[in-house]
Amino acid sequence: MSEKTLKAVEFMNGPYSCSQSVLCAFADEIGISRDEAKEIAAPYSGGRKIKCGAVCAAEIVLSKKFGDDSEKISDFEKKFLEKVGAINCRDIRSKNLRPCIGCVEDSATILEAML
Repeated sequence: MSEKTLKAVEFMNGPYSCSQSVLCAFADEIGISRDEAKEIAAPYSGGRKIKCGAVCAAEIVLSKKFGDDSEKISDFEKKFLEKVGAINCRDIRSKNLRPCIGCVEDSATILEAML
């Protein structure tokens, strides 16, 4: 497991949500503090924005890093969908496709490879 992915998983095992775990692990990549990342990511956890919170956090990083490059985001979503089987939190949970910590790990792994 790579450094950023390991950080994201460690954060998920602590007091962070799925979206916070991913965004906090990559905060330095987009020039924000962990506290800022935690605050920005809070509304995305637990599928509150329909998509998996770990996916939303990765998309925030990609948007900050590459601008509104829809191709990057589409590429990320395609890779996550291939690995997990869904992008929406409700689908992932209701079909027991992957536990939240697994989604955090997958999201961070894919994101790190894209950066």
